[in-house]
Amino acid sequence: MTTTKILTPNELQAHIDRLPRMEIAHLPTPLEEMPRLTERLGGPKIWIKREDMTGLAYGGNKARHYEFEMPHVADEGYDVMINIMDYHSNNARMTAAAANKIGMRYILVLRNAANRNVQGNLLIDKILGAELHLLDEYQSGDAEGYATKLKEELEAEGHKPYLIQNYLFPRIVGMVGFVQAGIEILEQIEENSLKNVHIIGVAGRSLCGLIIAAKAMGLDWKFTGVTVNYDVPLKGYIFEHNKDIQELLDLPVTFEQSDMRVFDQYVGEGYGVMTAQVAEAIHIAAQTDAIICDPNYTGTAMAALIDQVEEGGFGKDETVIFLHTGGLPAVFTFAEQLAAFKGEV
Repeated sequence: MTTTKILTPNELQAHIDRLPRMEIAHLPTPLEEMPRLTERLGGPKIWIKREDMTGLAYGGNKARHYEFEMPHVADEGYDVMINIMDYHSNNARMTAAAANKIGMRYILVLRNAANRNVQGNLLIDKILGAELHLLDEYQSGDAEGYATKLKEELEAEGHKPYLIQNYLFPRIVGMVGFVQAGIEILEQIEENSLKNVHIIGVAGRSLCGLIIAAKAMGLDWKFTGVTVNYDVPLKGYIFEHNKDIQELLDLPVTFEQSDMRVFDQYVGEGYGVMTAQVAEAIHIAAQTDAIICDPNYTGTAMAALIDQVEEGGFGKDETVIFLHTGGLPAVFTFAEQLAAFKGEV
């Protein structure tokens, strides 16, 4: 019977350091208590990892991703990036900022963006100088074809375009940044003498990176992921890439689907449609510990956290850490709905 080697934080860091990296994020991000939310819900103790404070164009978890992706893009000789996203995408905004950091031309193909109010992430995209292609509903049905045509036109002009959706590396590099974050969180957990750690956040690459870090270092952390989009099945989005990230970092372990408890009942009608439960959670987090969550991602995850604590979904002796992945500009895209919220907080 073989025993999986447990890595020390320094040994795990050595695996990460094999990849080119540039400093983009403001690190380490804080790990803070949420004492008033804890009191309101009657326990367990709730803490928050502030990935909204990474500093890149309003911050967010993607800043850790780009520390590894931008050197890769530059080293491979690409001279223009093309990205396909929804009109209120945090990814779109932060990629624009990261592209500016390396002086890279950035073309942004935004689905369902025609005739939208220029606010939130869309406004920041414009301020950052992204070349915007705002697709209407009909064009959005084949956004990939639209972007591919742009890529071919650029190639005909002598450019070397990087259409993000065509490559494997962008799908796994976000996990690398959060393997790194796992080392950082472990140090903060030890500094604060936290026990029985249970991390909850959006079910995605960031959480999977933390799972890899925990398993590699032999930690008994638990994980809960909250689905935010029915249209992006987790299997194809992250779970099928567990061997790719293991190979990239040459690690003795990787994540498995069973490592994460997944909740998908908080999505509502779908991505980009804020539910009343999410609106209430945004107000509760703001009016207890002054934490601002966005309606698409962190607001949904916060709604799940609050509901699960109220329903006994966490043990009273657990330390629940909420992974705040950013998304602040999206709050303004939902200004009317949030301003009209009438619920009791």
